[in-house]
Parts: sequence; C-alpha cells; structure tokens
Amino acid sequence: MNPPSEDVKDMITQSNGVGTFGTNVFIGAEPLIPDECVTIYDTGGFDPETHNDIFFPTVNIRVRGVMGGYKAAYAKALAIVTLLNGLRNETWSATRYIQIFMVGDINTIGNDDSNRPLLTINFRIIRT
Repeated sequence: MNPPSEDVKDMITQSNGVGTFGTNVFIGAEPLIPDECVTIYDTGGFDPETHNDIFFPTVNIRVRGVMGGYKAAYAKALAIVTLLNGLRNETWSATRYIQIFMVGDINTIGNDDSNRPLLTINFRIIRT
C-alpha cells in the first residue's frame, strides 16, 4: 500500500491536469521554485479498523501561487477540491479508496518569505 500522498498525487496529476509530478506537484517537501506549486503531505489520520483492514489516513495539500497571484492559487485549490472531495470507490495502485472528503474549507495561511500566497486543504480518506 502506497503512502496516501503518492496516490493522491496520481489522482490530481493524471485525472485533471492540476500539474506534473516533479515539475509543479511535489510530495512531502515544497521546493523554492517554481513559484506556483502543489505539495502533498501525509498528516497521520485516525485509528484503523485492523480487523476489517480499513484505514483512515489524512493528507494536507498546500497550494502556492506567484506573488500577487492569490486568485489563481485559490482557483487551483478549488480545482483540487472539485476533483478529490467526494471521490468514491476508486482503485489506485491496488488500493481501494472508499471515500475522500474535505475537512473544513480552503485555508489561507498568508504568504511565504517571498510574498507568495499559501493555501491549504485537508482531506480525510477511507481506504482498504
């Protein structure tokens, strides 16, 4: 079973053209460039139902835009939400994703040191 971030990366790069892995979509560490990028982090989750082989991981997706590009960064975050929120009964890398749903809303967390806008989205996953 892959880390959730790995499968979510495939979901957003293969299904909807949100970006290209290694170019503007990353896992676990956000690079200094490019300015516009999406980074996916595994964020733990909830206790599994080991007797049923059901797991409840969570991921955080961070969207960074160009300086002054808040609206475009928000649109990218919204595209990710549209793609992932409510996704049901799909198999990615031999893992069945029962459901993915957003927790909360798109969060604006300010700007980075280069004055680029930062937004985050949290997702809860049910998979087996």
